[in-house]
Amino acid sequence: MHHIKSFIVYFVTGIISLFVVALPAYAGTLNLITDKTQFAIGDEFSVDVKIDSEGVGINAAQASINFPVGVLQEKETDKTNSVFSFWLQEPTVDNSAGEVLFIGGSSSGLTGKTLQALRITFKVVGSGPAEISFSNGAITAADGNGTNVLSAMKGLNITSITKQEASRVIPAPKVPPVQIIKRIAVPTGKIPAKPALNIPLYPSSDQWYDSLSPFIVQWSLPSDVTGVATALDQQPVFDLKNSEGLFDNKTFPSLSDGVWYLHVRFKNDVGWGPVTDYKIGIDTAPPLAFDVVSHEGNSTYVVTPTISFETKDQPSGIDFYRILVDGDQATSTILTKYTLSALSSGNHIVSVIAEDKAGNKTSTNITIKIRENAFFSVGTLTMTQSQFFVILVLVLIAIFGGWWYSYRRWENQLERRIVVAERDVGDTFNIISEDAEKIIDVAKVNHVSAKGLNEIGFLAKKISEKASKTKKYIIDNIRELSQR
Repeated sequence: MHHIKSFIVYFVTGIISLFVVALPAYAGTLNLITDKTQFAIGDEFSVDVKIDSEGVGINAAQASINFPVGVLQEKETDKTNSVFSFWLQEPTVDNSAGEVLFIGGSSSGLTGKTLQALRITFKVVGSGPAEISFSNGAITAADGNGTNVLSAMKGLNITSITKQEASRVIPAPKVPPVQIIKRIAVPTGKIPAKPALNIPLYPSSDQWYDSLSPFIVQWSLPSDVTGVATALDQQPVFDLKNSEGLFDNKTFPSLSDGVWYLHVRFKNDVGWGPVTDYKIGIDTAPPLAFDVVSHEGNSTYVVTPTISFETKDQPSGIDFYRILVDGDQATSTILTKYTLSALSSGNHIVSVIAEDKAGNKTSTNITIKIRENAFFSVGTLTMTQSQFFVILVLVLIAIFGGWWYSYRRWENQLERRIVVAERDVGDTFNIISEDAEKIIDVAKVNHVSAKGLNEIGFLAKKISEKASKTKKYIIDNIRELSQR
């Protein structure tokens, strides 16, 4: 069974690779992500399979993920939050071979930095180092050609220890911020000002972001400040009262999707100043897949069809829709209905890209065929101008063909009649010539005198000559008249 599953993955990868003529200018990455890297035997932990599309719309991915069977065993594979809506191969696990396989796809194009493909929960069953890695993979671009845009596969390394070893391990303390020691506060007689925060990874509190990484927060310390308090949670307002010392920056761990608030407060000899509550919106999931509908149908005579589309997104929400016709942008809109500009007859690919406020995208295509307007209609019969002229040409060809056939037939019949006429005329004058010669024989039998015979012979000869000339004249004229 393991060999069959592996063969399927390799086969699909080979098929996808056939479409790749040259490496495109973009790439995608398969990543394995977990929250920590050291576990004790008996622990369970989750690994997320994520995709960075690097700005390219994708619609499918596949992978073969390997793990050491002596250290780890798969307990659960969860596709609940996956961006894929269908599976060419359902996620399957072989704990004896240490392999997880999947081939997922979407009817829409997806774009994002941390697209969730799958979550795998492992149980630690042995001690030692363990590498969880990709042995095979592919990411398919939503370009209609099945282009494989995979450029890298990033696994992870964990360490498993025994319970006894774990009991001897002293948890690593949280790294405190670097303290400012050599500083003499200058009293001002009033409470400190509200901190102004600088967060390079999340520079604006009004925007949404799709980046997940530990991040640093910086601020400038006024001369009167003697203490700083910080907190990171999902509460819009938080009352800070415990000083962590004196420092001007602090690094915080990666966030998950949702709305977070960073709270920072200064203290001086007078007391605590106002709290800065800095909002950080994280959204790494693309909008939900959606359909595009043409009000006039996918095949229509209307050259300016109207399309409708709508989708949802959590947590940031839809920012706008971008509409493209045959690859060229037509408009960007916040509406869910749009009337296209006049299209020429033929097929047109209309793409609608939904983008959320963090920049994640989902796209859907529809093909609309613009039919030619009716040239005329009779009852239920409708005919376009091009159809009319094609039929007209066919009719003219048929008429010409019929005429040519009739003409050739008439010509053949005329030729036969001419031949018969020529034969009949010839036979007639031949009889006249023969009868003229017979007159002499009749005269001899009737004892006509020599003088009479000479006269009869002369007349017979004249009749025969006249008959020959007349026959030739009539036959020639029959041929000439038939050619006019």
